[in-house]
Amino acid sequence: MIDAAIPVPIYMVQQIAMPRAAYEDAGAALARADARDGDAAVARAEAALHSGALPASQAPLLIHGLMQEPATARGWTLLSEALLPTDKKGAARALSQALVLAPRDYWLIGARAQDGALLWPELDPDAQTLALEQTRMLWEEPVLRDRLRRLLFSPQGVALVARAFAGRRDELRSMNRWLSQVRQRPPASQ
Repeated sequence: MIDAAIPVPIYMVQQIAMPRAAYEDAGAALARADARDGDAAVARAEAALHSGALPASQAPLLIHGLMQEPATARGWTLLSEALLPTDKKGAARALSQALVLAPRDYWLIGARAQDGALLWPELDPDAQTLALEQTRMLWEEPVLRDRLRRLLFSPQGVALVARAFAGRRDELRSMNRWLSQVRQRPPASQ
C-alpha cells in the first residue's frame, strides 16, 4: 500500500512541501497498509501532521508504528514532536532514542536540533551532547544552513547554538557574516 502513496513519503523525507490534498490521499492509501508495517504507520502519521492534524492526535499511530519498526529514527523524531506540547519527558526520551539510532541522519538534523533546543532541560547528558552535534552539523554542511537560520528564530535555538559553538570564535564570526548576508532572504519552508 505504501506504493500507492508514492511520491509523498519520499517528498516528506526530503522536506519538499506538497499540497494538503496530496498528504490526505497518501494518508488514505497508507491506512490500507498491513498493520504490521511500521514504516507505513509512521509515514501515515507524518502525512496526517502535514495535512494539519494535531501532533498529539498522531502519537498513538506513531507508537504503533514504532512497536512494529523500532529502529526508525524518523518515527522517534516524529514521536518527540508529537509529545512535545503535552509530555516533555516522553518527548525527550523519544528524541534521545532518535539521536542514538541515527546520529548523522541528514534529513532529520534540522528537526532534531529544533527539538533539542526546546527539550534541552529534559535531555540527559548524552542526548545533550548529540543535540549539540546536530546543531554543529547545521553549520558544517552548507546545504543545511537554512535550517540553522530557522533554529535561530527562537530563544531556545539561540541558546543551543551558543552552547554548540562555545569557544569557537572563528566559526561564530563566520556564522555571523553569513547570517548578515542572508538576513534579507526569507528562510525556505520546511
